[in-house]
Amino acid sequence: MPALSRPALFAISAGVAAINGFAGKIATAFSTKPVIEALLDLGGVSAIVWFAVYGLFVIAQEGEPAEPRRMDRTVCTLVLALSFIPFNFAAAIGLLLNGVYLAFTSPDRSAARRMAIVMLALTGPLIWGRFLLALMGPELLGLDARLAGLVAGTPVQGNVVELHGGGRLYVALGCSSVHNMSLAVLLFITLTQMLRLRYTRRMVMTGVMAALAMAMVNVLRLAALARFPQYFDLLHTGWGGALFGVLSFVAAGAIIFGGIRAELAR
Repeated sequence: MPALSRPALFAISAGVAAINGFAGKIATAFSTKPVIEALLDLGGVSAIVWFAVYGLFVIAQEGEPAEPRRMDRTVCTLVLALSFIPFNFAAAIGLLLNGVYLAFTSPDRSAARRMAIVMLALTGPLIWGRFLLALMGPELLGLDARLAGLVAGTPVQGNVVELHGGGRLYVALGCSSVHNMSLAVLLFITLTQMLRLRYTRRMVMTGVMAALAMAMVNVLRLAALARFPQYFDLLHTGWGGALFGVLSFVAAGAIIFGGIRAELAR
């Protein structure tokens, strides 16, 4: 059996770390829903995350067949050990370690460096989005609430939006647009690294616009909840909420596709 190449070894360790980083969501999905429904819901994890993990293995196949160094094996062993600690944040730290180490020890534009960039983008929804909400939660949630209230035409106080006809909508951490924006950035980075594209000013603007598009779809969902409270469950956890999720993916994907197409045509 041939030995694993350096990119393949890091793809495996990063994939395990990423999946274990979302273990809480996966466990919740399978414990609260029928197995078929949980599978169709991708274990409660965004399709963008699964696509990014897939992208790591695609890029690894393009990589040089060099054997891993001793330090490579040490780092990957540590990452795998962190991944199986029963604490989701440990796996996220392992993924960050993998990405930083691989970025600093790989040549520019190599498969390993491109994989490292995707790994670091995966830490967005796992680490940096949560950190940003912990640091500026009230301000960010308040901004979501104000925009939703403006669209719905209802009063807002802090992160609380008045529902049309009575009642209140509390914009909680799980409803923040920050999470959606981190997923848009992840999709943008995964696709551009798979296609070996450089980050020109135009491409960076494409990523920014995709993130803003995902944020605005989330605001529209919150506004719909405030404007039509009689359909709250449908829009929050039912097929209406799923529809908004698909819409956010389509909006960001269309912008990214347009930007990549224009870049490739240059």
